[in-house]
Amino acid sequence: MSELREQLAQTIPYQGRKASRVGSEQRRRAILEAALNIVIKEGVRGVRHRAIAKAANVPLSATTYYFKDINDLISDTFSYFVELGNARLSNFWIEAEIAIRQQLSQSESADTTKRRLLKHFTELAVSYIEQQVTDRRDELIAEQAFLLEALRSSHLRQLVHVHHQNLLKDLTRFYQLLGTTKPELDAVLTKAVVVEAEYYCLLDPSRYGREYIRAFLQRHIQLVLQIPDEEEVVN
Repeated sequence: MSELREQLAQTIPYQGRKASRVGSEQRRRAILEAALNIVIKEGVRGVRHRAIAKAANVPLSATTYYFKDINDLISDTFSYFVELGNARLSNFWIEAEIAIRQQLSQSESADTTKRRLLKHFTELAVSYIEQQVTDRRDELIAEQAFLLEALRSSHLRQLVHVHHQNLLKDLTRFYQLLGTTKPELDAVLTKAVVVEAEYYCLLDPSRYGREYIRAFLQRHIQLVLQIPDEEEVVN
C-alpha cells in the first residue's frame, strides 16, 4: 500500500519561481486559482498577466515575479490543476486495491470472482464519474481546455503527456492486480472510455446520466476481464 501511495503522490513539477514565505505562497496560490478560473470560463487563451492580476487582486508585478512568461503561468496552472485532482484519485485507487485484494482472497470460482469484481468496480467507477460530472464539472471543463491547448503548445503537450503517463501507471497497476493478459493496453483503453464518458456527460447531463454511464463502463470492464455474457454461460 505504501508503494501505491508513493506512486499516487506523483505530480507535475512547477516551473515558476518558488515562494520562500507563507505569505508569498498564499499569493502564488491565489494567482494560480485565478488563472484556473479563467481557463474554465474562457479557455487557456484567456490566461494573460493583466487578467490574472485583476482576478487575483494582486499587483501585475506579482504575476511576472512568480512567472517569467505566460508559458510558465499556463504550465503551473496545469500543475496546480493536476495537484487538486490527485487526492481524489488517491482515495479511488486505494479503495480499488483494497477491494481487489478482498475479492481475490475469497475461495470462489474464477468466474464468480470476476463477476463480483465487475459489479463492484462498475459501481465504484460510476460513482466517481458521477461525482466528477456533478461536483467537479468546472475541473473537467478545464481539463478539456488544457487538452485542446496542448495541440498548439509543445511545452504544455509535454506536461500533459507526463500527466497521462502517470494516470496510465495507476490503471496498469490496477489491471496487473486483476491479472489481465495485457494490462498496459487495458489501461489505455479504460482511460479512453472514461474520458469519453465524462465528455458526453458534460455535453448533455440529462441525456447521459447514471444508467448510461453504468451500461457504458460495465460493458467495457466485462470485455477487458473477458467475462462472457450471461446468455453465453447458460447456453
